[in-house]
Amino acid sequence: MQKPDPNGPSDSITLFTLTSTLTLSLFGAHITSFTVQNQERLWMSSLAVLDGSKPIRGGVPIAFPQFADEGNMKLHGFAREAMWRVESLEDSKVVLKLNAEEESKAIWGNDFELTYTVELLVDSLDLNLSVKNTNTNDKPFSFTGCLHSYFLFDETANVELNGGLEGKRYIDKCDGRKEKVQEGLGIVIPVEAKKSGEEGGREGYVDRIYLNTAGQCTFSRGGKQLYKVKQSESWPDTTLYNPWLGDKQGPMIGPDFDDDGYTKMICLEPTISKGNAVTLEVGETWEGWQRIQVEKEF
Repeated sequence: MQKPDPNGPSDSITLFTLTSTLTLSLFGAHITSFTVQNQERLWMSSLAVLDGSKPIRGGVPIAFPQFADEGNMKLHGFAREAMWRVESLEDSKVVLKLNAEEESKAIWGNDFELTYTVELLVDSLDLNLSVKNTNTNDKPFSFTGCLHSYFLFDETANVELNGGLEGKRYIDKCDGRKEKVQEGLGIVIPVEAKKSGEEGGREGYVDRIYLNTAGQCTFSRGGKQLYKVKQSESWPDTTLYNPWLGDKQGPMIGPDFDDDGYTKMICLEPTISKGNAVTLEVGETWEGWQRIQVEKEF
């Protein structure tokens, strides 16, 4: 394991097993690499900025205490732009902490403690986030958030997603946040992007918040499973994102997103959206996890 050097936003930690590795930046507690059998499994934009001047594009960012633009804060809140501290470190496991500081209090006005436990296994990755209300004034607080996981593929167009999203209600952000129901078996990004685009009268992309989900989803290609992804029931929702040709194109809309990035990535995010916001009384703790299991080479 690589000891962190607490001298700046680019500091990182490396975890390893006999068959897998993981790299995590202390800036945002942001996972920037996850390999199994020497093969990268997380998409990172080649335009990602790693100097702490802006959020990192790709990997696994943490959104807290606000999911997306569902509130008055900057997109996805402040946790992904904070320097986290190492609580404990082993070869294949790290525990990170983030507590309220003057800057976060000026934005949100609450005391809190976040604990992020990242455990690397030979062919999988366990992510566990906990939130504790540490206010001293008997004040409850509510929050939303997500683990914004970017999965890597050799070609997105031939990947199918099955499992926990089929038949579920979702909010279609490509079509004016209309609420719809996922029909049929198997989600294929270009098909769904075209559908949302036609219904929204625009170039299509996939940006959907599936409501009241949990359980397991599977990415596959040609009948072969690539990833199994599970999330705890404490994450009530799941976000599916791919910009296809309708989002993140060009330096104005996607300055840190490769123009061809949509061909290599799909985001599948355990989410707490605004409609399912979690409220904690003083001293209470919420906890949620995601497990990413690698099944096959792509």
